[in-house]
Amino acid sequence: MKFIFDVWLSAVVLLFTAALAPSVPDAEAQGRRAECLLFIDGRDVIRGTCMFSPIGRDGSFQIMSLNGSSFAQVQVERPGVAQGYWNGGAYQGHAHDNLGTLTRKEACWSNDSASVCAW
Repeated sequence: MKFIFDVWLSAVVLLFTAALAPSVPDAEAQGRRAECLLFIDGRDVIRGTCMFSPIGRDGSFQIMSLNGSSFAQVQVERPGVAQGYWNGGAYQGHAHDNLGTLTRKEACWSNDSASVCAW
């Protein structure tokens, strides 16, 4: 009887722990594949296939390298004008580095030092 109780208790603890554990979102569930460019201060951070995820309904979006090491966000303020942010380096967890004000030209949002593009 003690064995059955121990197995039951282990299962309850496992389920409870899984429910409380922070989840890492699956890149495929977060968006779709696209061709992307993240160009900052003269160097390519992302060039090629990435994950593209819309943010809200105003045209804001995020691009992320397939390995999750780098990502950028474009947050639209008004048509053709946005603020850009990126995670600042490999595997940093949030977009804390400001790219500044970006303007749209076709699939790219750019300024003098950065471009965030998705096709």
